[in-house]
Amino acid sequence: MSSPRIPVETWRHLLRALLRECSYLPDPVARVNMHAHTLDRYRRYVKKKPDLIRQIALHKSALQELSLLRRANEGYSKPLEKVLQLAYGRRGKRRQDLIDKFITPSDAVDALDPANVQPLVGQFKDGWRPPSLMVDLLKAQRHNAMITLLNAGYHVKEIEPVIPNENVWGRPLAQSRRINIRREWYVKARSNMFPPLPDAELDTLDGLISGATPWTPPKRRKAVGTAPFRNINVALFLIKGPSKGDTFEKYVDGRPHNITRRFMTRLWKRVSCLVPRVNWNSVTKRPTFSWDVIHTNPQLALSTDEENAWQIFDGIDDQGKKIKEVEPRNEPQQSD
Repeated sequence: MSSPRIPVETWRHLLRALLRECSYLPDPVARVNMHAHTLDRYRRYVKKKPDLIRQIALHKSALQELSLLRRANEGYSKPLEKVLQLAYGRRGKRRQDLIDKFITPSDAVDALDPANVQPLVGQFKDGWRPPSLMVDLLKAQRHNAMITLLNAGYHVKEIEPVIPNENVWGRPLAQSRRINIRREWYVKARSNMFPPLPDAELDTLDGLISGATPWTPPKRRKAVGTAPFRNINVALFLIKGPSKGDTFEKYVDGRPHNITRRFMTRLWKRVSCLVPRVNWNSVTKRPTFSWDVIHTNPQLALSTDEENAWQIFDGIDDQGKKIKEVEPRNEPQQSD
């Protein structure tokens, strides 16, 4: 006897609805990445035969993703920002994939996989040091106040794992405990990292913010058919009166916005503040990281030619004070 399963038609309709909503996203990178993410989740379970409990959980997760995409396309700022963060690798599975590519393969450890428990025990023994790129990025994140302002994650206070010399009984700390402290620090620090973006996606993001990359709002297909006719129960209408109309209950957690370039620029700027820019320092032979900010101060400097620079400070002394002009005095004329 075959186990009960959710009908195939239900999964097919759900997949089409997800891909349709992905095509309406107002960001080019989000359209491609969310489309690939949706197909990857479906193809993962093509050959598998999960039981009914697992199918119900997957169906609920797919419905939640569909609701997120629909609200994002309707112009709700928080769902749309979440979709952009998922697409640009600021949260979710793609964030972990970018971290794995950023850390060198010799130093990277999949500490979240339970199957790698035995390699981790040997990895975090005495003498283990965290990857250098990981430490440099965590130091740069400590100086980025936008992470806390945007409520995007938590600051990592310790750049390296802090291991006490003694336990609560005053005895030397056991090796197993030292290994667990290093492993816990690595898992926490890895989950709080914001890895760099690929150059192509970073150029696209910067171009969308500056306006160099052309952008047009997506056009949604109109629904075919007419609105259904509401059949009014006359007896119930005479007893209880007219029914309650639409309220603002569904707008308590936000309201939909018209998806314009100005609206999208604000969201792109918030995502850009979580993307580190990598520059190579030729003096220290180490990479440096810089971060974008939401508001930039106006430039107060004035560029001019060196030959005409004296005209700017003409009539000013060495102390920055204006030189007073001496008026000629009229001398009295001598009479003959």
